Amino acid sequence: MFHLISSEKDLESLDKVLFRYPYVAVDTEFRRTGKDKIELALIQVNNSEETFIIDCVSLGKYRNNCKFLFSKDIIKIFHSFKEDLEAIFFWTQSHLENIFDTQLANAFLGGSYSVGYQDLVYEKLDVLVDKRETRSNWIKRPLRDSQLIYAASDVQFLIEIFLAQKKDLEKSGKIDWFKEEIDFVSKKIFFNEAENDSSRGDQKLSKIEERSILKDFSKLVLIVANKQGINPTMLFSKKGQKDFLKKCLFYGFNSASETIPKWKRHLLSDDLHLMFKDYFK
Repeated sequence: MFHLISSEKDLESLDKVLFRYPYVAVDTEFRRTGKDKIELALIQVNNSEETFIIDCVSLGKYRNNCKFLFSKDIIKIFHSFKEDLEAIFFWTQSHLENIFDTQLANAFLGGSYSVGYQDLVYEKLDVLVDKRETRSNWIKRPLRDSQLIYAASDVQFLIEIFLAQKKDLEKSGKIDWFKEEIDFVSKKIFFNEAENDSSRGDQKLSKIEERSILKDFSKLVLIVANKQGINPTMLFSKKGQKDFLKKCLFYGFNSASETIPKWKRHLLSDDLHLMFKDYFK
């Protein structure tokens, strides 16, 4: 059912094996004790043939194995990858490349923006995944068999979903948009700098103007999302719309537009510029 990796020798051997595959499914279990502190407990990996559970607690300090995670040639398939990337970074101090996220892909294909792994597997494969160990203590050792079985199931179906989604993204012409979004979100996790309010402009909106422009903004997002078959929250969430409006006030429309991914600018910038032209430069 799965192989437990708890020694450096076994991890080194696994690394060599996984480099033979073009893609692998990956998930993590961890304990977050603060915004900037995560204890990585497990890394689960499936190569479409076998599942491996890397016990990071038993391994202790990272010793430069798991190189497959950082290979540009191997696609790492996650579901909702943001915290997984953070958890792996806290253990390895390295950033992953060549990532695919099935949750994000689902939104690009018109599905729910925040669908859980269990619901996605059930929706696409008609398989019910047991999630009773979700809130387990993953740091405490030894782990129960039920915990390990649960951990293994989190990567059991990702490759099958990935292959179908990748095909649909390519067929619909959205694969490049998807890759841009993955790159944008990945960089934002690690390299996003705080806003500098000292560059704030002197433009202001009344409450009535703000409500009016956000109402029109929301309508535009729905129209474009429906036309493109993209989840509207994926395209531009309500919070994202408010944040973008705030950036326009601070920096002007053109500078604010540079803070969103290119694919969103391609779909929205012309219409937004016309909508905002009476308010922002």
